[in-house]
Amino acid sequence: MAEKDTVTKTLEEYDDVFADIVNVLLFGGKRVVKEDELSPADIFSQYKASGNISMQERDVSKFWKHTGVNIAFVGIENQSSPDKTMPMRVISYDGAAYRSQLKVKNDGESHYYPVVTIVLYFGEDDWSCGRSLFDCIEIEPGLKPFVNDYRINLFSMKDMTEESVSLFESDFGIIAEFFMKMNSDGNDITFSDRPFDHPQETLDLISVFSGDSRFTDEYNRIESEKREGGISMCDIYDKIEERGLEKGMEEGIQKGMEEGIQKGMEEGIQKGMQKGMEKGIQKGMEEGRSEMLKKLTSLGNSVRQLSEMFGMSENEIERLLAL
Repeated sequence: MAEKDTVTKTLEEYDDVFADIVNVLLFGGKRVVKEDELSPADIFSQYKASGNISMQERDVSKFWKHTGVNIAFVGIENQSSPDKTMPMRVISYDGAAYRSQLKVKNDGESHYYPVVTIVLYFGEDDWSCGRSLFDCIEIEPGLKPFVNDYRINLFSMKDMTEESVSLFESDFGIIAEFFMKMNSDGNDITFSDRPFDHPQETLDLISVFSGDSRFTDEYNRIESEKREGGISMCDIYDKIEERGLEKGMEEGIQKGMEEGIQKGMEEGIQKGMQKGMEKGIQKGMEEGRSEMLKKLTSLGNSVRQLSEMFGMSENEIERLLAL
């Protein structure tokens, strides 16, 4: 879990990636937020519980500014598994960001701005928990009209459409495409040929979530070739498939050789036994003939007489007698 948090936050910290996520998910792909309008915001805030002061930490947060004035505070929270308390957590994060504004003065006047939190869900299963405060707490019916609901802005990576994925212009589009492809029912596992801007961070995220280090391994191999034109996810996946095919062929050849040797040994043993039996029978028959001929010879029969008697050549009679 900690490793997944680390790789997602590392990529999202880049201003071009952060702005791209906001523009696609909140503004339908319009380039409203520019990366040079973003500045880091404090991810830590305090809260008091049971008489103790505790710290809470957002994943990534930035100020969106225009001409030096804050337009909004935007935070991104990453989830790899459903969390039924997510609406309450977001309320806590957002509330702290609003509370901090009460301490800020601008030219003698207070300047307040909205706080927006995006929740990115990277899990394989559907988000089974609620998406608003009302979904995660029980409220007395008579009290409900006086309780403010709080809805979270949750986006499931695996459920993104091709149209939405195509709107991304940063490396986050590669991430979105990967999750969409890996969770689709189709066999189309082809990727775009857009070069990486942040290859190591992007591929670290993919490798950690997929549990497959081949993505970073293949990138390092291709990069060592010093090829021109940049490296894309398409290049890497093609190499992985190519190596997989080569490995499959090697394993197939090895298995075929092993099975061939085994079969050859079995057939050799079988043939050896058969041949041995045939030779044994032949030898036994000849020894029997030899004994019979020797007894007839002891009774005064000559080789010529035995040859005429059994229709065998004299040389064959002599060979059997010599056994």
